[in-house]
Amino acid sequence: MGRRVLSFLTTLALLLGLASPAGAAPPGPSSTAGRQGARGGHGAQRAASAPKPRSGTPVVGDRSSGGRNVKAATPRPASRARAAAAFDESYGDDQLLTAPTQWWTVNGWTAEQIVDYARSQDARISDLAVQPGSQVLFTATLVKNTGAYWVSGWGLWYGLTEAGVVDTANAYSQRPVSISRYWTSDGWRFAVALLDNTGAGARGWWWYYGDQNYVIGQQQAIGGRVTRVRPFDDGGTRRYDMLMSGSDQTFWWWFGGSDGAVNDQIRQNGARIVDASRNDDGTFNAIMLRNTTGYSPGWWHGFTHDELKQKALRMGGRLITAQGYTENGRERFIGTMSREAASGTPLATAMVQNTVVHTALAHGGGAVAELSDSTLGKIGYAFGTTVDARVRIASVSKTFAAAELMKLAAAGTVSLDAPVSTYLPGVNGGGSITLRMLLRHTSGLYNFTEDQPDFATTMTQGFTYAQLLEIVNRHAPVFAPGARYSYSNSNYLVIGMIIERLTGRSYSDAVFRDIIGPLGLSATSVPSDTAISSVRLRGYWWDPAASDAVEVTGQNASRWATGGQMISSVSDLNTFYKALLRGSVTGAAGANEMKSSLVYSGVGSKYAGLGIFRTTWCGKNVYWHDGSIPGYRTWSVHSEDGSRSLSWAYSDQRRADDVDFDDEFIQDVFCYL
Repeated sequence: MGRRVLSFLTTLALLLGLASPAGAAPPGPSSTAGRQGARGGHGAQRAASAPKPRSGTPVVGDRSSGGRNVKAATPRPASRARAAAAFDESYGDDQLLTAPTQWWTVNGWTAEQIVDYARSQDARISDLAVQPGSQVLFTATLVKNTGAYWVSGWGLWYGLTEAGVVDTANAYSQRPVSISRYWTSDGWRFAVALLDNTGAGARGWWWYYGDQNYVIGQQQAIGGRVTRVRPFDDGGTRRYDMLMSGSDQTFWWWFGGSDGAVNDQIRQNGARIVDASRNDDGTFNAIMLRNTTGYSPGWWHGFTHDELKQKALRMGGRLITAQGYTENGRERFIGTMSREAASGTPLATAMVQNTVVHTALAHGGGAVAELSDSTLGKIGYAFGTTVDARVRIASVSKTFAAAELMKLAAAGTVSLDAPVSTYLPGVNGGGSITLRMLLRHTSGLYNFTEDQPDFATTMTQGFTYAQLLEIVNRHAPVFAPGARYSYSNSNYLVIGMIIERLTGRSYSDAVFRDIIGPLGLSATSVPSDTAISSVRLRGYWWDPAASDAVEVTGQNASRWATGGQMISSVSDLNTFYKALLRGSVTGAAGANEMKSSLVYSGVGSKYAGLGIFRTTWCGKNVYWHDGSIPGYRTWSVHSEDGSRSLSWAYSDQRRADDVDFDDEFIQDVFCYL
């Protein structure tokens, strides 16, 4: 099981260039409540002298370690060794190193398996934790032992006593970078990852354990930089293992705070987090360094191990620590990430590629995305299809219909504040519903898709606009016109019918003449049948009656009417929205009105404009529309001026347990790049 998981990670890591952009981003999630941390903000001073024996240190006289030597890596030839010149603090320090490299993480492996794999990949261990409830299985992160990350020797030991850890490190001229303790019938035993501590990278190191006040006191007395803090329960008392090393770095550390309190410290100090651990009461401990490198993927908790690993990949990050904990009887993980993909295009490429791959695998079909940016250029990627695949864009179609209506308004053909009955008689309540209400989903019209025949048995059946309007008129309005927001496909059915009456053309012909043709959207069409290009994303839908996935690529588009029947590509969507937001489609006044004539949706920061939504991410307004029909999910999201556009689509079976990365994708691209 473990080897199979790691093999998958390796494939993805090799696929990408990996590490960081300029511009720091708020790290971490904010989901768990906890008490305010009691202590924090301790600055560090250089402490490169040898360890000092102190009262209360774990250096004891017992020489029989009872440990087992798993591997002590053979030093490189002398010609490759680092000269004992100026102090090189970055040597072997994965909290400081941010250059692109390969990395891996494993869970539930024996020490022997971890070492064998590390040797096969020319890697070394950067973090190690005993799996909760286990004495012989581990979680580990590994990094390629080459380039900036190379060290001349490393080791992994377990089953050691306190004295055994110290003796082993001293015997091999190595220092511990990660210590994890576990209880046995013979008392506490320790697993430890060691790295070379000779030459230019040699430094003093210290390991203390005790309660919060004790370890803080030891740090203040010595002045070293804290590199690891790991809580443990000692007969009902919380204590901490603390590792320190000699350092010139300014750092902060925090005990027992909520994740929000930790994030506040990160932001206030202009820092990035390099280590985090979770206490049994759900609070957190953290170590932070001054952020001089820009973007940081931050820290995350509450994931499975595989979810945490994939989260790092989608963010263009490298997992530098990972530890398991038990929450409500389930194993969950907390981890910290360093930037991994190089800034700019490599980071964007990592985000796009990995999100596409993970989305496709999560939903059991293909996926395609394109990021188009005025600085980064175009970055497209597809999995299980092609980058130019035609996709059924569902409700993203509504923005096209709104743009066509706005063009008619700009020409003086319609007034957005005139009643529907002026242009289209025969709509329930049409005398009180304005065109603006249709555009913003405040009309109160019943949603016709709620009363259509069973999709599984009628997916290829054609529907006329008149037939669908009959469904609308069979039902009383849901609320009085203008009373509130409520999304309804019927609004855009009526808009399509009005466009046809006013232009004297089919809706398809009108949109092609005014938008699709002028913008050169060669992959975009408005079908009224089952037709779709052979260059396509296949759609699969989970049929609950059959308890099986069925292909729905050939469904009849007319079923969804104006607000959902279009076909396009992710590249065409980006082209369209860029032109729209810049005023090239409706004119500047029309574009501004679409963005500013807003009604609150009742959800988060989401506002409905005229055929487009606005949401605020990390203080920035983004404009977007999404769409969902059986077999297809589509998103198109854009900065206010159209300088950054992200469109993606995937086959969506609509299974209850499918995992979506949509919001995360928006946040990664619009907040972290």
